[in-house]
Amino acid sequence: MNPPALIFGGRRWAAEEAHAAVLRRQEELMLRSSGRTSRPVIAFPSASNPDTVWSFFAAMALDAVALPVPDGATTMDESYRAASEAPVDDATRLRLLTSGSTGTPKIVDLSAQQLRASADASRARIGCEPHDIWLCCLPLNHIAGLSILMRAGIAGATVHLQRRFDADSVNHAIDDDEITMISLVPTMLRRLLDDRADRPFPASLRVILLGGAPAHEDLLDRCRQIHAPVALTWGMSETASQIATRVPGDLRSAPDVGLPLPGHRVFVQDGYLGVEGPVAPNGRLLTADRGHLDDEGRVVVDGRGDAVIISGGENVDPSRVRDVLRTHPSVTDAVVLGMPDVEWGERVCAVLTGHREGHLQTWLRTRLAPHERPRQIFWVDSLPRNAMGKVQLTVLRTLLSAD
Repeated sequence: MNPPALIFGGRRWAAEEAHAAVLRRQEELMLRSSGRTSRPVIAFPSASNPDTVWSFFAAMALDAVALPVPDGATTMDESYRAASEAPVDDATRLRLLTSGSTGTPKIVDLSAQQLRASADASRARIGCEPHDIWLCCLPLNHIAGLSILMRAGIAGATVHLQRRFDADSVNHAIDDDEITMISLVPTMLRRLLDDRADRPFPASLRVILLGGAPAHEDLLDRCRQIHAPVALTWGMSETASQIATRVPGDLRSAPDVGLPLPGHRVFVQDGYLGVEGPVAPNGRLLTADRGHLDDEGRVVVDGRGDAVIISGGENVDPSRVRDVLRTHPSVTDAVVLGMPDVEWGERVCAVLTGHREGHLQTWLRTRLAPHERPRQIFWVDSLPRNAMGKVQLTVLRTLLSAD
């Protein structure tokens, strides 16, 4: 897998220059791992810059396992030291540490087959051709950022890499540098639209791949108004990124995230979504996401199965409570979670952004069952999110515990 042509900080590396840089990095990595009898796990800093790109492709080209370490962390951090020393099988080429919203690190190993299958299936659904320029403002220790490098490298496209997400810088690149593709999480897209005052994107931008978290209907309404080429997607680290994706510009007012990618099948088992195909580890994965398929076979994600709150013996679906709260005119965003409770086992709690509303509980009485109504409501200026836009539940639990 060759590296793509790269644009960064006003400089451009042609594909041949990028390849030469990767070869030089390979020599350095070979010296570091010389004398080892087992396949090395090569940890490297994953700041968004060309050095990370060269290190990633160099490690992938060697008989080694690439382990990108987040910017600001070091290989001496306990979780990454453990990941670098944990056994690997012969198929593993990329190792990631992912914690989602829980904050507990988990090792995810990906094979070359998964990585290639993901890039090929994504290209079949949304395209990626040599003339494309894919702007990357997602972190390179996550599959969402790394998959951009892989898709562009396989297709011979160009990656426009940014140091971090900044709405003004990203909008300038979209408007001035003929960006054709971009991957975002909903929070990022909302900030882009705010920064450009909902001014339409240029015709050169043909794909906005939007995933990582549910997209609220109000955000999609804004996208419909300007005909933004959004492609809703659902995926995860364990499947090397996408599983199901809408075609760009499909902004139907429907809850689905599109059909499964070509060559893959999504199934439902006991209310949980699963996937069969080459992006899944060993060809099959039952996910922790609840959902169903509509009459056309499109995937509808209903929420995380492990997030069910059991309060007083009653099961509470936090996503349902969240969706009801979001319909209140004073609420701009909501997170619902369970907290330990001596009497009830768990109590339903809500963390909200918006304008504080004193009569919210009265309003909820006609919309939620008694066991569904939040016993604790906490208003914040903004929800804490990680680099991929996922709400950090551990931070919210600390707030609720202190309240």
